[in-house]
Amino acid sequence: MGRILVHICCAPDAVYFLKRLREDFPEEELIGFFYDPNIHPYEEYRLRYIETERTCRKLGIKLIEGEYDLEGWLRSVRGLEEEPERGKRCSVCFDFRLERSAKLAKELGCEAMTTTLLMSPKKSIPQITESGRKIAEKYRIKFLPLDYRKGGGTQEMFKLSKELELYQQDYCGCVYGLFKQKEGEIFWDLVSFKGRRPGSKEETVLIKEIRMLAESFGLPVKEIEFPFLDWKVVEGYVKVDGKAIPSFVVPFSRSVKGRVRADVERVAGNTLYLSKQFVRLRLVEDFKDAPVEEITGITSPTLLVPASYKEKLLRSRVEVTLRTELGEGRSRVLVVGSEEAEFILGVPADTLQDGRGYGKEFFERLLKEKQEDIKREKVCLLLLGAHSLGRPGERFFEELTGRKPTKTMPYPP
Repeated sequence: MGRILVHICCAPDAVYFLKRLREDFPEEELIGFFYDPNIHPYEEYRLRYIETERTCRKLGIKLIEGEYDLEGWLRSVRGLEEEPERGKRCSVCFDFRLERSAKLAKELGCEAMTTTLLMSPKKSIPQITESGRKIAEKYRIKFLPLDYRKGGGTQEMFKLSKELELYQQDYCGCVYGLFKQKEGEIFWDLVSFKGRRPGSKEETVLIKEIRMLAESFGLPVKEIEFPFLDWKVVEGYVKVDGKAIPSFVVPFSRSVKGRVRADVERVAGNTLYLSKQFVRLRLVEDFKDAPVEEITGITSPTLLVPASYKEKLLRSRVEVTLRTELGEGRSRVLVVGSEEAEFILGVPADTLQDGRGYGKEFFERLLKEKQEDIKREKVCLLLLGAHSLGRPGERFFEELTGRKPTKTMPYPP
């Protein structure tokens, strides 16, 4: 029996391609090689790798992860940033990734290699074939230019991706492809967050990791994607006497115009009202972020500050800068177990602005502890995405199933 190395770019392109490849070459051992140094940011790369690993596990195919050599890839395409899709940059990129793939194929004693890039509707099969044959010849192996798109292959790929609830990236290929393919603001595609903010790639990475872990325990899983009212902080601070003081922005606060320099004009309980632009400073003894339980519809710019600064805030002019964004987001509820279970335990999947939340190790311990109860339909575990912004995942689950979590765990202290 021979070996075929399959360069893999993403799970949606791989799922049908690998299935067909195994049908067409039943006597060959398939080895997957995930090599995507062109993907940015790293969280996007991780999502594509996790879903590729899950796909290969389901198909029983060995997977090797290549190094994340983003800097090397950027050097290779320098000067080609403005090239269109299927232009010269793509050829250089194919050469870069297939060269590394061919080298590994030779090391592993593979007789042939191919790539799931051939499955991507946005890529040129002749362009990939030219690159693959040239490099394979250099390493004295065979390149397989398989066209599994034809005959309804693309439609079957979409169908299988949907059935497996695979993460569907909203752009194909590299960071320069992102600029060309996506309309509107792409700022949030290029940055990483502290912790796992609602609807972020970091949040999705955790949900996908826990899904794969639950599947490895033989537990039934399902993802429910939902839209929600998203809110993000772009920048913000509070200064007194020219020095910044600790603060957290209360979710759904609106932006202020420019810099607000104002005095406190009203004190009501623990809230200080400034004289301009509806700005409020809420004094808290235990200084930490807090989740939103209910969306009130009030969007006054509001920041939490330690109560110890009260006297200084009352006697000095206060400076506030705040820029936020409000829009539509998407997140997920991961259902581990049966929706009809006796006890439904909800756990937030996101983190608060101060980074408090539950990590992968916590969920691993929880799954090990509850796995038998989950299998016997005594317990169902819900990972609730975007929970800190008004519990939208919990509400969406209730809307779909008619059931509320029996208990939802609070964020860690």
